[in-house]
Amino acid sequence: MRYSAVILAAGSGTRVGLGYNKLLYKMDEETIIEKTVKVFEQDASCNEIILVISKNDEDDMKRLFKDRVHFVYGGATRQESSYHGVSAAHEEVVMIHDGARPYVSQDELKRCKEAMENYDAALLMVPVKDTIKVVDHDIVDHTPERSTLMAALTPQCFKRDLICGCLKKAIHGQDVFSDDASVVERLSNTKVHVVLGAYTNIKITTKEDL
Repeated sequence: MRYSAVILAAGSGTRVGLGYNKLLYKMDEETIIEKTVKVFEQDASCNEIILVISKNDEDDMKRLFKDRVHFVYGGATRQESSYHGVSAAHEEVVMIHDGARPYVSQDELKRCKEAMENYDAALLMVPVKDTIKVVDHDIVDHTPERSTLMAALTPQCFKRDLICGCLKKAIHGQDVFSDDASVVERLSNTKVHVVLGAYTNIKITTKEDL
């Protein structure tokens, strides 16, 4: 099964405190975004890589990848950035991935592809390890049953027409979504299938993560 990879790389990364896009930070002589892109380059099923970037980072990103990827500009929100990327995709299946997750494995991609043979939407997840509390105004409201909770990872995978339509609705609405699966959950009748991911598939968000 062939697919298009849409890698979101337009964020500012302010929580890391570098003063520039954290995806351009070098680890072991390679930037974070290069490590992320390389995972998809090594997958023969990935037919194209679409990198969603900020205009501010365009020169740096194009120096890194030249003709290896297709570039599109991000938007003001995550759903706008995802929509721009998905709209440029040509394959029936798209995998939307956070550029700040360079440690996604080939095995995880394989499981995602297998899921998309049977479902219209799927995402990598892992069971939460900690007890989670719902808090309202600094007071614990309740404690959900941990066995029902999972943490969302990426890539999140969709039939292109499905996610494109849902993202278009989201852009015209007032809600802000923290991930792409939420858009499909809220704005369609499609059930999102869970694919077991790996705890090593971390997102680099803070300075401590570096």
